[in-house]
Formats: sequence, structure tokens, C-alpha cells
Amino acid sequence: MVVLLGFRCKFPAKLIHLNMKTFSLLAGFALCTTAALAQRPADFNEAMMPQPASAEEANASRQAGVKALENVRGGGAILFQETFSNGFDGSNGNGAWTVEDNANDSLWAWVMPGGQGMYLDGNPTGTAHPGGEFSTNIGALASTTADDGWMIFDCDFYNTPISSGYQDTDGALTSPTMDFTDNASVIVSWESYFRYCCYPYAPVYLEVGTTEDGVTSWTSFDAHGSFIESANTASANPLPVSVDVSCVAANMDSVNLRFAYRQAPETGNAYSHYYWGIDDVTVTSNDVMNDIEITQVTNGDVFNVWEYRVTPLEQAILGAEGGMIAGVMYRNVGTENQTNVEVLVEVLDDAGAVVSSISDVIDTVFTFANAPICPANAQDTLYIATGWEPSSVADFSVRITMTAEQEDNSPLNNVLAKDILYTDDMYGHDDENALDGELRPRESDDIDDFFDPTGYGSFYHCPNPGSVAYGIAVRFGANSGLTIDGAEDDLEFETRLYTLDGSAGITDSPFDAAYWVYDVNWSNPEGTSEIETYLEFDDPIDLGTWGETGGNYYFAAVMSEYESATELTVQAQLNSDSDNSTGRFSQAGDGSFVWFTSQTATPAVRLITSEREAVELLAANHGIRLEQNMPNPAAGVTTIRFELGQSHNVALEVRDGMGRLVTTNDMGTLGAGVHTWDLNLDGWASGMYTYTLKADGLRTTKKLTVK
Repeated sequence: MVVLLGFRCKFPAKLIHLNMKTFSLLAGFALCTTAALAQRPADFNEAMMPQPASAEEANASRQAGVKALENVRGGGAILFQETFSNGFDGSNGNGAWTVEDNANDSLWAWVMPGGQGMYLDGNPTGTAHPGGEFSTNIGALASTTADDGWMIFDCDFYNTPISSGYQDTDGALTSPTMDFTDNASVIVSWESYFRYCCYPYAPVYLEVGTTEDGVTSWTSFDAHGSFIESANTASANPLPVSVDVSCVAANMDSVNLRFAYRQAPETGNAYSHYYWGIDDVTVTSNDVMNDIEITQVTNGDVFNVWEYRVTPLEQAILGAEGGMIAGVMYRNVGTENQTNVEVLVEVLDDAGAVVSSISDVIDTVFTFANAPICPANAQDTLYIATGWEPSSVADFSVRITMTAEQEDNSPLNNVLAKDILYTDDMYGHDDENALDGELRPRESDDIDDFFDPTGYGSFYHCPNPGSVAYGIAVRFGANSGLTIDGAEDDLEFETRLYTLDGSAGITDSPFDAAYWVYDVNWSNPEGTSEIETYLEFDDPIDLGTWGETGGNYYFAAVMSEYESATELTVQAQLNSDSDNSTGRFSQAGDGSFVWFTSQTATPAVRLITSEREAVELLAANHGIRLEQNMPNPAAGVTTIRFELGQSHNVALEVRDGMGRLVTTNDMGTLGAGVHTWDLNLDGWASGMYTYTLKADGLRTTKKLTVK
């Protein structure tokens, strides 16, 4: 049986937004009754303390914004545009924008050319924005037309200084009235950035009002776009957001848009900081009739349990138990319902050969305008029990293709693949080739030149019996082991494995710990990710089978429980935790330090299920080093350079963004030393590719860009 789920506007989605109204079952496969569909324990989340934004956070936010803008899709005919070049009065002859808030119109401000703010009544705010005590490092919104002005809901500025007290904030910026009588589809797009506190659920919404017979009705849509919800985390700057509001606005003659900052319904009153910037609002019609788009592929049920990029072979789900679960998140971004949509799930080996294949048909994939509920789900999710299990340690790719009866306008986005690894002894969520951030503690408010307690970790579970945890493997960050002025100093820290039975959150659950003094040789300088450090537990820990009473779930972490003069940092994939598998040790609203889930980044913290030698540098110990191709981005010819510490039988392969093998170079047996491969890119399509060095069963991968 295929399980089809619909979720509240959420990409990537998390368990909390499961919308059971759209739950349906489709015939065709054996029922997914394995442990992989049992429900994981509830999240444990307290209100976080407001925390200052760091310069590193701001820089990562701007870098993510550049990538986000590169992926913006164009729309159809432009129905409305607003650049806020004329402030609240509105530009392009559209008419004025109005505001309302619970602070006497002191939350919304127009950021004028030059960066200073102005309130609705024309009085200056007296500052550049964001202007609050916790947001001073963030800087201005980097939207396309930011130089001619933009809007901000600056609740941090309003509540500064926090020592004088603060209030939860609420408000909205409302557009002039629009007429969409002749438009069967209405898509609202804008550029924004935000950061909020103090619960994970985003308090930003797009509300669409339609007026009939003098009565206006409002429908609320999530406005956080692709940002994975998490408190005290800056979104991309800018973050392009696009919402199809056709289900409420299509063919209506009196429509208003309202950018609304509200207390999230999941928590009630809890939001007082920091800011939400908005610019470049565009309303378009959709001129594409037939277009199904796959947004994410998973190799597990990310809503009820977790998925793993790296899985020990002993914990692969048995074929007799349903095998690997493949998930696909998809949406219909055209104007016509798509019928008889075939979903093909293939598992490919590292040579690109198909080793497993299964398919079924979805009767109808509705458009946003025709969705059974409004607001329509941002995407739907389909899970398929493939019946496949790996027979040996190897790399695989899960590829899903969706094909409708109608000819698709963009067939390239109907196919998506995810690489997964089955290993001897390693459990992990992160992709070591995509670590693009460093998780760091904040500086202590209580002790000068010290850092707050901190920790980073991930959840694990065991569908099969018999596994034993021997330790964890960590890729530490470049600043780990360093003081505020960059000097090396002793750092005492712990590795922990918590055992959770569902009766308590992570913080209050029992754990096994090992204690360490940090060695700066474990750090990854200059943001590389080549050094992975194995840290063994004092004693092996038997892992209970998932589903037994007690000991069902585990949380593996590295942490510094007390203030320290030295940083403890780990590398991470930013904005990647779509299965809610990670946690961070941080300060709660009552001043205590506890574990928080609902994080945006996946830390490079893995669980090891076999006995290894004490502390070893896993990748470096094998003597293999793959460097970044030069030049990158490249056109014509690019050179791939790698180093071997000893003789290996070597092959290099290149795959495209869909995981398809483009070219391979079997180089035979090479001796120790530095080697190169000049890769000819003539005739290659522009885009992202990966290249993999394979040396006697060992693999390492990097990305290259063809321009």
C-alpha cells in the first residue's frame, strides 16, 4: 500500500504540520507495517532566550540568499508590483499600504534609501534597521531593489532594551485592493528575511482577504518559504518566497494582501523579537498548464521517524518487513489537474545500474486552485515500501520519476535522486560533501571572554536487534579549540548517548558519557571537512530494538555543559533538517540550558556501531585526499587533483545533478603521491555536478559547477 499524506504549507515539512484531513490510502502495495512507520517521541521544546545575532550568522545568511535567488522561478503575466520606492504611499500607481499593530504603529517602518527608518506617520525612527540590541550584526535586507527602500517589522527595535521589559508583538502590512476577475491563477512572490524568538514555529504569514457584499474574509498562508522553522536562526538574506493563493484569490474582484506577524497558533503568545524585512512584492498569473514538480526525495518516513544518509548494514530494513521506505514530496505547479500520474521508484548502485524498481499510479494531483482544502498544501508526500534491502556495504541512489498523462512543461523537475550509503558501522544524517556551516556557541553574558554551554547532536533508532554503540564520529569546525582571540586553549567536553523511552525530553533522560580534552588537530581548518574524529564511549552500549518498552530512541551528542574559555564547534549542513532529527544545547527562557529540537542545521555527529581504535582520523588515516577542482566554476577544461598516501586501484566518476553517470576514468593502480585528471567539459550543460574518487572501496566526493 502506498501512503499519501498532505501537509500544511511547509517545505521541507516537519511532523508538527501533519494535516490528517488530506490523509488517504492508495491500493497497490503491501501495507507499510514495519517499525519505520511507528511514531517517534514528541518534541521537547521550551521557549528559548533571545540571543544576539553573530557576524558569522549574518554572513551565512547573505551567502544563502545568493543561492536562493539563483533558484527563483519566473511567473506568468505580472498583475501587480511593489518595490516600496515610495514608502507606505505605494509605487507604480497602485495606491497606499496600511499598517496595524499592537504598539501604536511603532513596529512597521519604511527603510528609506540610505538605511534610515520612517514610521507610517512620517516621523523618523532614528536608526538604521534592524535596530534592536539583538540584531545589530544582521545588516540590511539584500533584496533586488533594496537601495530604493523596503519594509521592516522591527519588533526587536521596539523591545530594546529588553532590560526595561518587552511585549509580544502583532501586526500587519496591508496592500491596496486588487482585481483578479480575469485571472484563473494568482501567485504572490516577494523577497524577505527574518529571525524570530522564542519558539520554533515561524510567526510570519501571508493573509489574503477577499471582499463580497461588503464583508472581507481572510485566509492565512505560511510565509516562511523554504526556511526550516527554528528560533534564533537567521533566514537566507534575501529569502525569495512564492505562494500560490489561487484557491482563494482566483477570479475575485476585490483582493487584499496582508503580510502579518502573528503569535503562532502552535504556541500562543511567545513572540517578541527580532525582525521581518519585505521588498519586491510581485503578483503574477500562472501561464503553465501542466507541470508536476518533485521537491524532495527521502529514504525514510521523515514525519514519523527519521531518514539516514548513512546506515549500518545491520540496521537496513529487511525486505520481508517492507524494505527501504522511499518518500517523494511533490506538487502540481501548473493550472490543470494532472491525472494518472505514475510514480516510479528506482534504486541504483554506484555504477548507475538499476537494482530495484517499483511503481504505482496516483489518480489525480490537484492544482493549488482546485485543492480540496484552502489554503492548499504546499506539497504532498507519498511513501512507498519498496521491498528492497541492500545485500552488501555499498553506495546507492534512490531515484523517483513522476509522469502524468499530459505532456509536462518542465520534465527535468519530474525526476530527483538522493544518494545513500550502507556501511559496516556508521549511522549518520549529514552529507559530508555538503557541510556548508559551522555551529558555534555564543559568548557568555556572565563571564567575559568565555562561551556559553553548548552541544550538538542527532536522533537515532534501531529497527533491527543486535546493534551496539561504541562511540561517535565528529567533524569539528575550524574554530573548535580556540579562544575569543583565536588562541589555542584546553577545552574539556563530553560525548553522550541519551536513551529515550518517551517519558521525558532529551535533557531529563538518562545518558552514558565519556570525557575528553580537545586536540586542535581534530579541527577542520578553512572550512574543509576531511577530518573526522572517532571518540569512543567508556563501555559499549547495547542498543535496544525500536518498539520495545524503554530504550527505543537514542540521541548522540557532543557537548560542553559549562561555560568555557574555548569554543566547541562542529560542522553542519545549513537549512537541511527536514526530518527534525537534530538538537542543540542552548539557553531556555528561565535561564537554564536544555536541549532544543526543531533546528535548521544537521550537525556532523554520527553514531558508530563497531569497535575501533581509540581516536583516529578516519578519512585521513586511509591516506586519501581529494581536492577541489580548479577552476571552479569551470568551462572548457578543469583539473581534478588528489593525493594518495599509499598505492590504490583508482577510478574517478562524474555525475550530474540527477545522479546520472556522465563520465568515468578508470586510472588503474596508482602509487603514493599527487595525481591529476584534466576533465574536458566541452559540450556539457551548465549546472552542478559531483565527482567521486574511488580507491579500493574507499570513496570521497566533491561538487563542481559548469558555467
